[in-house]
Amino acid sequence: MADRPPRLEGKVAIVTGAGMGLGNSTAILFAEQGARVVVADSNQEAGEKTVAQICDQGGEAIFVLMDVRRASDAQQMVSAAVDRFGQLDILINNVGVQVNKNVLDTTEDEWDFVLDTNLKAMFICSKYAIRQMRQQRGGSIVCISSLSGLVGNALQASYNASKHGVIGLARCMAIDHAADNIRVNVVCPGSMNTPLTLTIPEEKIAPYRKANLLERFAEPIEIAQTVLFLASDEASFVTGSVMVADGGFTTR
Repeated sequence: MADRPPRLEGKVAIVTGAGMGLGNSTAILFAEQGARVVVADSNQEAGEKTVAQICDQGGEAIFVLMDVRRASDAQQMVSAAVDRFGQLDILINNVGVQVNKNVLDTTEDEWDFVLDTNLKAMFICSKYAIRQMRQQRGGSIVCISSLSGLVGNALQASYNASKHGVIGLARCMAIDHAADNIRVNVVCPGSMNTPLTLTIPEEKIAPYRKANLLERFAEPIEIAQTVLFLASDEASFVTGSVMVADGGFTTR
């Protein structure tokens, strides 16, 4: 059997929040699969490290310092992709933050911070990506939601509201831009082994590891593989879809 060609050969992809965790794994995986990658992050050191990892493996990548909540930064991010690589085929909306409080204890500033970062940012980044993709007559957008976008959780009022909103936004974009040959899909990951979870004492986090059917957290690369499928032409008939990768948590 002939070797399988790279699944993203000839594609240009933007990955937001690509400095660490799922974003880092996704950016590196996309480069391994032939994509030229724009690594977008508010953390310059982390973002440049991801670029170095890609380039050290023979891939092509550039870093863009940005705040996903700012329209001017999102516009600059898309322009950087086109200026450097000549096109934009894929956008991965990945940035997310969390405040663990109920409605009574959540301040308006905290609410705005979470909703702006988790939801408004995806609207802004998608807006400028879609403008470019329409000119090219096609593209693929993958928005990272969460299993918290499907269920309710204690002390996650703002986070869950934002992640539910991501699903609604993506479905509407899929409808609005199907005629432009732009596919929009969602991945809902469960808990992952990220730099953040590594800071939590094991005795506190152990019960959560047992909460899904596989009784473990995902490695970021496992979720990145799901993102890769939706971003690639292998998912050419998939749009408006919500793909759950939560180890079976939501089956209970």
